[in-house]
Amino acid sequence: MMKKLLFKALLCLPVIGISQTTFTNSNTLLVNSSLTSGCAIGVSDMNGDGLDDIIRLDDARNLQVEYQTAGGGNFTRLNYGSIPGSGSEWGMAIADVDKNGFNDIFVGGAYNGLKLLMANGTGTNYSVTTLGGPSIFLQNTNFADIDNNGTIDIFACHDDGVSSAYSNDGNGNMTQNNGLINAVSTVSSDNSGNYGTIWADYDNDGDQDLYISKCRLGVNDANDGRRINLLFQNDGNGNYTDVGVAAGLVPYAQSWSANFEDIDNDGDLDCFVINHDSLCILYQNNGNGTFTDITVTSGMTTALTNLGSGGIQVMMEDFDNDGYIDLFLTARSNTHYMFKNNGDKTFTEMASPFTLPSGPSRIQSAAVGDLNNDGFIDVMAGFATGYNNYSSNPDVLYLNDGNANNWSEIRLQGGPSNINGIGARVELHGAWGVQIREVRSGESYGTMNSLMTHFGIGTNTAITKLVVKWPSGTIDEVNNPNINESILIIEGATLSTNESQASIFKVFPNPTKNIISIEGLQQLNDVTVAIYDITGKIVMRNTSLSETKNSIDLSNFKSGVYFVNLTTNETIYVHKVIKE
Repeated sequence: MMKKLLFKALLCLPVIGISQTTFTNSNTLLVNSSLTSGCAIGVSDMNGDGLDDIIRLDDARNLQVEYQTAGGGNFTRLNYGSIPGSGSEWGMAIADVDKNGFNDIFVGGAYNGLKLLMANGTGTNYSVTTLGGPSIFLQNTNFADIDNNGTIDIFACHDDGVSSAYSNDGNGNMTQNNGLINAVSTVSSDNSGNYGTIWADYDNDGDQDLYISKCRLGVNDANDGRRINLLFQNDGNGNYTDVGVAAGLVPYAQSWSANFEDIDNDGDLDCFVINHDSLCILYQNNGNGTFTDITVTSGMTTALTNLGSGGIQVMMEDFDNDGYIDLFLTARSNTHYMFKNNGDKTFTEMASPFTLPSGPSRIQSAAVGDLNNDGFIDVMAGFATGYNNYSSNPDVLYLNDGNANNWSEIRLQGGPSNINGIGARVELHGAWGVQIREVRSGESYGTMNSLMTHFGIGTNTAITKLVVKWPSGTIDEVNNPNINESILIIEGATLSTNESQASIFKVFPNPTKNIISIEGLQQLNDVTVAIYDITGKIVMRNTSLSETKNSIDLSNFKSGVYFVNLTTNETIYVHKVIKE
């Protein structure tokens, strides 16, 4: 059953918009400005403060996390060190698999073990587990709620055979389970050649589908199943069927990676595929479950021809905040490219948005997010060689120089849905019509981009409404949200609601001057409470409650609105409390 909850907010003042996009080398803000990544790079909030952080693997295997500080100052660092196994890690995904409020990290490489690094209760360190199941050559990987039961599962893309899925028991314990999805080739083969993976609702039916980019070096037959891309359509009941050919998303090429975003703001997801033995392709979604190749009319053919077989990743973000999705292609040879979306399904190459340091000639890998909390998408760039060989050229943090365009950034916290809101559809409505985004963990190839959804709105000074369509079926609507703000949406609870529908708890008194009591703890085990302020900042981390420990002292909290999250049996109940 879908629930709609509404609230009103104030508007900010208008500003003027421009469109030039440039980035500045900001390595002086990093603790380790000499780190050299392989292909796998991540951007995500790792300490629960609502700010994107940087996750990297020095020499492609030594984990370091650099934390953004409020105000855009210097980063701080956790130097975790070497990850078990040998050789380079190829893929990375990040999510909170045990719902303790801190994101966990999944990595793997060429038959060196699939490693899940679980954050401790304060988000200050990690414990590592090597998962069971078959030994695989991990390429890309994703966290996704494959069976939509509210827990975050793993999809691990295997180069040399059928990919592996892992089911989450709700506490972060992963069991290999290809019953979740059996991603075998439709054309009979040994099921190898799985490179880039991405989960996206391409057909707008409210569930997540899976696209796999297939490549098998040395296989020249375009009809060989090892290099025919797969589009697994989800019927909503956990059944997946390959419809790639019928949808028009099989280029019969050596495809390396892909991404899905709405380039024309018509409410459905378009697709860009990186190919190595033929031109990369831009596909327009026809709105009926099929796609049309519009590359020739896109204005990018000359640049894509020059790229040749060099493409590695494709990022689709609104880098200039003009309200249209731009393209950023990383490369292992030739050069990288960034294309500005002209708003008419054509693109223009941006001239030298990045000033490269001495040594490298192109950006080989990258991850993106808002790394100084200014409302513009930044780039954490690496200069590996080949597909995943770290080089002697240190990574560069490129901060977006920005412009006067307005923006909105949305962070999600699931309740019935998975805690990160992975798979949720976010819509931003205004004078431009509607823009859409989805929350994903792991996309394109080897990279982890921010879990926060980002929208540019150009010179517009108002947003009509924000809509979040959760995997559970819940719909949250926010009328007239502020522009130029980062907004936290908690599933099923917005400012006009007093408490979660069907909550098993009672929180009282409300409003309160200092103490709140929790009723409903009898005969319940493992009840925890976390409290967020109105901006989405966590002000009380997970604390255990019991029948005898059933009150919380808010006397040190400022007056205002707070969200009390009560968790038991993998379910989160959200109560709004007013502190007088």
